[in-house]
Amino acid sequence: MTSFFSLLCLCFLVCTTALGLDSVDMTQLTSVEDWLASLKMSRYVDNFQRTGLTDLEAVARLTQHDLTQLGITLVGHQKKILQSIHTLRTQLAVNMSEGFLV
Repeated sequence: MTSFFSLLCLCFLVCTTALGLDSVDMTQLTSVEDWLASLKMSRYVDNFQRTGLTDLEAVARLTQHDLTQLGITLVGHQKKILQSIHTLRTQLAVNMSEGFLV
């Protein structure tokens, strides 16, 4: 189990660094609004709130199709948000392996 956890942590660090998200500590984000602000995507807060997406666990399950349905149609914005969603998923997996829930 330790080797799996170590590998997961390493993947998390590599992914966040490669995506340029290493300066954002995802564990410190507590709301969808904070998360979007960290991405400089606050313009989409209302889009998420209108559909009831208020927790990061729900956000972590979103797909590109979901983003389009939310009204996020700019490809660059979708890409940036999806990269961060991937990081959120990884962080949730790390937290769950440590016995924590976000």
